[in-house]
Amino acid sequence: MATLKQIADEVGVSVGTVSRVLNNDTTISVSDETKIKIFNVAEEMQYKTLKQRKIDSKSKLINKLRVGVVEMYEPSEQLEDPYYLLLRSVVDKECFEHEIEVVNLYKSEKGYKFIGNDPINGIIAIGKFTDKQICNLKNINDNIVFLDSSPDDMNYDSVKINFKLGTEMALDYLIKLGHKNIGYIGSFYTLDDYKEKSFDKRIECYKNYMIQRRLYNEDYILDTKDVTSTSGYITTKAFIESKKEMPTAFFVGTDTIATGVLRALYEANLRVPDDVNIIGFNDVIASQHTIPPLTTVRVHIENLASASIDLILERIIKERKYSKKVIIPSELVIRKSTSEVIN
Repeated sequence: MATLKQIADEVGVSVGTVSRVLNNDTTISVSDETKIKIFNVAEEMQYKTLKQRKIDSKSKLINKLRVGVVEMYEPSEQLEDPYYLLLRSVVDKECFEHEIEVVNLYKSEKGYKFIGNDPINGIIAIGKFTDKQICNLKNINDNIVFLDSSPDDMNYDSVKINFKLGTEMALDYLIKLGHKNIGYIGSFYTLDDYKEKSFDKRIECYKNYMIQRRLYNEDYILDTKDVTSTSGYITTKAFIESKKEMPTAFFVGTDTIATGVLRALYEANLRVPDDVNIIGFNDVIASQHTIPPLTTVRVHIENLASASIDLILERIIKERKYSKKVIIPSELVIRKSTSEVIN
């Protein structure tokens, strides 16, 4: 590659003049003819400024990026609730579009491992992880982005869902339709950011919302214990058989649970939405194919995955040292499991 001195000798100006012109110094007093000549000679000699060399270096790095992906659940466990399965598939798609090689990280007795000897440039961790697991991941690479959890805002990037916004949108809509007796069906306790059991954010937001409006009724709260369709079915069926007063609407913690709720209501000849309104959470693919199609809070999985890729690229390419936390808003998708209250 040519040097500044070679260009200066060819044009007949000083090295300083060449440097300032090529770096677009607007304060330099040089004729346009000289500037054009400098640029032409630099191009002929294939000279590149420091900034251009850095861009080229980063472009080459991007094409060689290898990012490890680790998941909280095993594939067999994901079949119970397809949310994380969908999240992983979209992460893989985003990596493919950015020409990033995906390296699967596996659990082992000594922590996490991956096939091959080439190092990875960063890690996308999908789900929740214990302190020990996080420490094991850090030993592989400390460029970690946590997707759907935020265990350490000081040291790691994270991308999360705005549960409060989604819950309030669902409840606002039900109240707008004229509902006052609104129940909740879901698991009271779910895994927190450190894979420990804690009070679920959705029911916490639901309780606060209903209490503030003096609409809260403990009898309308059903704990499914876990997040499967079967648990939604069993819990709802037991509530129906108890002969307790049926609310006019239920907000359900996940769409997967909601499919079980719909089945129990159908078997009891309770019509949705004529007798009971149902709103779910997540908007998995099956939600638009339930009978009736499910009104639900859509979690923008594509945006969650895209944000995680943006963060990991910033960490690797731009060498960002401080941590970022991205909160992705939800959207209410109105289908046919909700309707106005008929007095």
